Amino acid sequence: MLNKVKARFLIGVGGLIAVSFMVMIGYTIGSQSVSKQTEHQIRAEANKLVTKEKQEERATVLSDELVKEFLTQYFTKVQLGENNARIKPYMTDSAFSEEEANQNNAINQVYKDYMLDYRFESASIYVNTESNVALAEVTYQVTYVSDLSEQQQRTTQTEIKTVMLSYSKVSDKLLVNQLTIWNGKLEDMKEATNGANSSIPTIQGTTTSENN
Repeated sequence: MLNKVKARFLIGVGGLIAVSFMVMIGYTIGSQSVSKQTEHQIRAEANKLVTKEKQEERATVLSDELVKEFLTQYFTKVQLGENNARIKPYMTDSAFSEEEANQNNAINQVYKDYMLDYRFESASIYVNTESNVALAEVTYQVTYVSDLSEQQQRTTQTEIKTVMLSYSKVSDKLLVNQLTIWNGKLEDMKEATNGANSSIPTIQGTTTSENN
């Protein structure tokens, strides 16, 4: 009888030890899982902060990438004015109002339906980060329509414009505050004006040639 009691006691103790061991293993595995999950969350939050800081810095420092974004939207449109909603976020209110006023000029309205499907191709961009001014030689394509009849002929041509952009900081963002456009290449215009009396300033900075 005594041996049976001892045997039951030993079995009970052994079972308790086994249960305790399983509980400890489960707790350890659970702790490790929580630790890994917490570490993953910390890394994810850190990456978000780094990305946010880069975006904020990018928005406040003039770069060829920022200029190219605007030029791509500006020189890509179905026709004059079609891209206003896309270029507005890149411009100050005064610059955008001036752009709309220019679009509404009689001469521009006359040719509006005869110049279609503008497509940005490339740009050579010169940036001055100290004065927040950029010069760009932009190449784009545009389709000319001979007339508005059903027998209209369409001709696609490659055009080159020289663009000067002046930026201003508004709510920690750099926005286009002034936009000036000339016909032709920057180099040709510099030579034509002999540089000294040119309204196109000399800008020293980064130079890129980007294809869209």
